Amino acid sequence: MVLLGPLAASAAWGQEWYVGGGGGFGFAPGLNVSAPAGSATTGFNNGFAAGGFLGADKNEAWGGEIRYLYRQSDLKLSSGGTSTSFSANTNIVNGDVLWHFRTPKSAQFRPFVAFGAGFKLIDGTGAESASQPLGQFAALTHTREAMIVGDAGAGIKANFGKSWQFRAEVRDYIGPSPKRVIAAAPGANISAVANDIIFSVSIAYRY
Repeated sequence: MVLLGPLAASAAWGQEWYVGGGGGFGFAPGLNVSAPAGSATTGFNNGFAAGGFLGADKNEAWGGEIRYLYRQSDLKLSSGGTSTSFSANTNIVNGDVLWHFRTPKSAQFRPFVAFGAGFKLIDGTGAESASQPLGQFAALTHTREAMIVGDAGAGIKANFGKSWQFRAEVRDYIGPSPKRVIAAAPGANISAVANDIIFSVSIAYRY
């Protein structure tokens, strides 16, 4: 219901539809780990992202869309001069509401803001080892973890031709820090909130 809400509302209002896809780059600020042995930093490495979206403009200002994103997001853990990583990826599905600063829909450049919610699935795909470095802080694990996320972002649409549109945007996916793919060691605590900032460009077809 969360994912379909923005798009269903647009469909009920009558609108212009669009479908598109593209790619970009993800950056996730590190998560702090505090433990009796000291402190460390964990989280996700920077990596490429790719996905697609289906949306509709309700009117000259408002719209809604459903989005899918694949993010290469290897796990990391470091403290002092020691660091380790673990193969992983993230899949995100979310629904967004968009508000455009410039109207009409046919304007060549249309800056916008977006906000919404959805869920992400993190897959740890590396090989676990009993001798993994920095085990006194956390373990990077071969597990799967699903969680709810919110998102907020901004971007610009550039119309060209009769039906095509170029987009450049940035979104921050905000949710709880993982508990299974990054498992805190006994007595250790990991930052509660995780951010994943995605910069992307895409092409959309309007119909």
